[in-house]
Amino acid sequence: MRNILIIRKADQIARQTAFEISQYLANHKIYTDNDDFGIPFTNQPIDYLITVGGDGTILNAARKFEKSVTPPIISYSMGTLGFLCGYNLKGYKDVLQETIINQNYLIERKKRIEGRINGQYVTTSLNDVFISKGNSLHVLSLDIFVNDVLVTQAKGDGLILSTPTGSTAYSLSAGGPVVYNTVPCIQLIPICPLSLSFRPLVLPLDVKIRVELNKDSRGTAIAICDGQEQFDLKRFDNLEIVQSQYDAQFVVPQLVKVEDWVIKLHKMLNWNSRYKSD
Repeated sequence: MRNILIIRKADQIARQTAFEISQYLANHKIYTDNDDFGIPFTNQPIDYLITVGGDGTILNAARKFEKSVTPPIISYSMGTLGFLCGYNLKGYKDVLQETIINQNYLIERKKRIEGRINGQYVTTSLNDVFISKGNSLHVLSLDIFVNDVLVTQAKGDGLILSTPTGSTAYSLSAGGPVVYNTVPCIQLIPICPLSLSFRPLVLPLDVKIRVELNKDSRGTAIAICDGQEQFDLKRFDNLEIVQSQYDAQFVVPQLVKVEDWVIKLHKMLNWNSRYKSD
């Protein structure tokens, strides 16, 4: 018997779609459970995770498996961009038939990062953890260490620590590079630094990054994880980021080639298109 958890976007279309998916699988004697944003789901092992929504829905789903490898995620796009979403809703029955019923699919593993504040575990993130000055009027003053070696003392509005998966999220908007999924790295992206010489860094995945609010910080900060939850930081607090041992697993129709990835980026970002007046 296979157990499947469906997590959906909070709107009526997604609710109806999740219901239809449940009915279709029930006809094949496959049990599904729905998580309606706060309603506890079964304690039985989850064999597959189906998301109906956008990238935010996937991030929400992955966070439910912070301390384990996620079940294989079958993601249907209903969001605005959907870099992470693998399938279109139009052919959802064909996808379910091929993947869950026929067991014909491939798995793409995505690395996650683990965050600790003052040595205490707080989060596992698929996209990013970023430090923000929040409502403070003052810039942040941060000491940044890599493997306990001081890299720089930085002042600015904040700092993004991103996975390759997160490179098309907040990191991209802040001027970070777009990184292919299988490149084992963590990106360190400054947000509006006072010094123009502070440029984004791409570091090996196995390093330990520590960021401290130093004595020059005039206000507090917040650490925001995948845009889903946040933690307060005060002067002399430190945030450590290391590689998580728990990957996120995504069901893909075929092995994703670099060429496919580039085509997807070109299509979604509309690269180098120029405004044309009427």
